[in-house]
Amino acid sequence: MKATASLVVIGAGIVGCSTTYHLAQKGWSDIVVIDQGPLFATGGSTSHAPGLVYQTNASKTLALLAKYTVELYNQLEVDGDPAFYQVGSLEVASTEARWQELHRKLGWAQSWGIEGASLVTPADAKTMVPLLDDSKILGALHVETDGIAKAVRAAEAMARFAINQKAAEFHGHTVVTDIEVV
Repeated sequence: MKATASLVVIGAGIVGCSTTYHLAQKGWSDIVVIDQGPLFATGGSTSHAPGLVYQTNASKTLALLAKYTVELYNQLEVDGDPAFYQVGSLEVASTEARWQELHRKLGWAQSWGIEGASLVTPADAKTMVPLLDDSKILGALHVETDGIAKAVRAAEAMARFAINQKAAEFHGHTVVTDIEVV
């Protein structure tokens, strides 16, 4: 490993790899990424996250961040295996209050430019999820562009990009014991 670097990123999970990926895209180089665990299933949060990506949020900032995540992850793959499966999401309402909340969520999705959001009937929801008892719900919010991220795969894909750009090197099984800023 190099003795010095312009930037050291501690952690090769999704946050560290994403940071390195975006810096490499901006032209940064001489980046060293280290993690105490193996690359890229480091044993941290990235390795254990369920990966559900829901774009609809009351916060425009969080909604647009999730939308960007979907757009980016749809482009990422490792050895032909995708980092994102766009399977959609379905939130059901069994009470009038929940049904009104889903109407609000649809409004947010439309306001923030989230594609593929719609309210569906109980029968439509049952078609999507056959095990659903459509007699117990008033309807559902379906967002066809939501999905499941494979976070470890996304982290590795972003790391490979930075490595291929000659912007970064990654070191697993490396414990940080000291930091010296010069």
